[in-house]
Amino acid sequence: MRISFIFLVGLSLFSCKRKWTDKDKNDFYAGCLNNATKNTDIQDPKSYCSCLLQKVVAKYPNANDAKYIRYDSTVRQLARECLEQQVEKQ
Repeated sequence: MRISFIFLVGLSLFSCKRKWTDKDKNDFYAGCLNNATKNTDIQDPKSYCSCLLQKVVAKYPNANDAKYIRYDSTVRQLARECLEQQVEKQ
């Protein structure tokens, strides 16, 4: 009985994982772009948001984790890296 319960819990955890869809990526990019265009520190919002999207998808392959990223200091570090890339291109 206990093994069945553990199996069901494990199965439900694995079924909650899903890859990023095009819609997920477009929504993230649009939200990023909306905020980035208001930030004067970001010289090229499109490039910045593309960079950040690539890094976030690589770091968080489970799209369900996206709802937590705004509170994650790791994402702030990824954003800094994208800003630094923009400065290096100048």
